[in-house]
Amino acid sequence: FNTYIYRVLKETHPEIGITKKSMGIMNDFVIDMMDKLATEAKHDLDIIGKETTLREWHINTATKLVLPGELKKHGVSEGTKAIRNFN
Repeated sequence: FNTYIYRVLKETHPEIGITKKSMGIMNDFVIDMMDKLATEAKHDLDIIGKETTLREWHINTATKLVLPGELKKHGVSEGTKAIRNFN
């Protein structure tokens, strides 16, 4: 995720750089967050039992359960926006 982290950093704070060690920490953080979201979404999928495909609402629910407060709101809105742009 290094490329994407760097792009977001430059988009939000073009004058700030990031060290290799800090990038590694951010990359580990993103991987951990993705793992938590995927695990929660799969748990939601297992409860239903019939489906085998993760859908938008599984990830949406996982986001609401894993992320706190404002991050939850931004995560859901940005995810919804990405799905709208993708379709």
